[in-house]
Amino acid sequence: MMTPDNQIKLLLKTLSQGVFEKEHIIAMALLSAIAGESIFLLGPPGTAKSLVARRLKLAFKDGVAFEYLMSRFSTPDEIFGPVSISLLKNEDRYERVVDGFLPTSTIVFLDEIWKASPSIQNSLLTAINERIFQNGRSTISLPMKALIAASNELPAEDEGLEALWDRFLVRMVSNSIQSEATFYKMVRQQYFSTPEVDEDCQITEEQYHVWQMEIGKVDIPDEICAVLTAIRKGFKKETKKEEINEMDYYISDRRWKKCVHLMQASAFLNGRKHIDMTDLPILMHCLWNKAETIPTVIDVVGKSLTAHIDNKLAKLEKDIEQALKKAYEPEKKEQNTRNVPETFSLTHFFYYTLRNYKDGKCLFYKVDYNHVSVDKATDGIIYRDEEKRAWMIHAIYTGTLFDYKVKNQAMVKKVKLQKCKGGIIIDGTPYGFERPLGSTNPSDSLFDSEDFPEPNITDSVMEIIDKTLRTQLNQLQELFAKSKNLFLSDNDLKVTKKYLTQCGKHIEEVYVKAQNAQKLL
Repeated sequence: MMTPDNQIKLLLKTLSQGVFEKEHIIAMALLSAIAGESIFLLGPPGTAKSLVARRLKLAFKDGVAFEYLMSRFSTPDEIFGPVSISLLKNEDRYERVVDGFLPTSTIVFLDEIWKASPSIQNSLLTAINERIFQNGRSTISLPMKALIAASNELPAEDEGLEALWDRFLVRMVSNSIQSEATFYKMVRQQYFSTPEVDEDCQITEEQYHVWQMEIGKVDIPDEICAVLTAIRKGFKKETKKEEINEMDYYISDRRWKKCVHLMQASAFLNGRKHIDMTDLPILMHCLWNKAETIPTVIDVVGKSLTAHIDNKLAKLEKDIEQALKKAYEPEKKEQNTRNVPETFSLTHFFYYTLRNYKDGKCLFYKVDYNHVSVDKATDGIIYRDEEKRAWMIHAIYTGTLFDYKVKNQAMVKKVKLQKCKGGIIIDGTPYGFERPLGSTNPSDSLFDSEDFPEPNITDSVMEIIDKTLRTQLNQLQELFAKSKNLFLSDNDLKVTKKYLTQCGKHIEEVYVKAQNAQKLL
């Protein structure tokens, strides 16, 4: 007997035969069906939306499909079956003949779902959520595994469609073929036949119910709960932005519960007894309410994967910033008392030279240094001066970005400047100024001061990064690199890789900040 993961793998391979760039939708539709959820497909006509439903039926032994194109004139008889005239006439019973209609189908496909009449919508709400249909005096338990709905538009607002829209846990965009090579394969395809699924590979009714029990036992680790919290906080942050409707990112408790159940199904069907990080990108297809919010939802979910690392990095950055500010205070007081200027080397008579600037030689205008605060960031500009063969930095305190004469103003970049002991902080990264040979300083380290009793804070930051944060990120990258999650598309993995790479860059930026802070005198 095959294990669930091998069975699903073979099923997906068969169901995807002859289908182009829709494998990920078929996979998510199958996951939804096994989890007992419904799926909505958004896309223009001719993008294989109905094909997904027909293929999905093949996954279930003795599966029956029902599909219908909705219009504003559609009646409940066309969806749930006509009223039995003989029962109504002879027995005074109002019941429908349901055979061959939605109440007896395994997979249901309803196109142009938002054109359904209110009476159809009300019956669908119960059918989707409770899997029951009230047929006259009797209640029918529906064999429906999934309802797949489709449309080329989202439900109109303020028309009472919100409840029906919320019933579709998974929401996928079905586009036309993007790859030219794949497009050529499609147009050259000479025949198109329905694949034959081996009976041993099909899901039986008994197996389906056993799987439901096993899916409920899948463990939900604390790290997964922490990521869900990060996503919820991300959405709350979005709702605080101007001109943002709070309902655009509203996720009900019921929906969160179903999302976790979907991830449990993913874990089980991938042969695991617990949810892991590779199940989380599935949420990108579950948490958007409007098409225009899809990029933001992807961003929030993507960043949540490394939230535990990024939050720690933010704290370390704050520690470095506070250390630089605190270490500068004794030196600033001493200079004010003794009226002794900073002992930095001058280049071209008017500039301090930054040490170890990431892009090469960099000069800071000496006169501007007194206009930069240690307490808050000051606006500045950086640009390339080819005559001096160096990057030039100026503080902005006289009004506009172009107070300084720069030949190529298109190359001018805004930066944030903040004074620190022995140098300048540029966009959060500290850099020390070069000093004359033989000059001495009150201390050999940024933090050797009685006023700042943590002399090894930068060492501690670098140690945390080296021994903890880099390790955690490497483990995540390795997990996704080796991931064989059957329900993640190549695009899902590509998007995930992007956010892991961003986190890696963040780690290196903080590491450089710590190194530079350590070298400041």
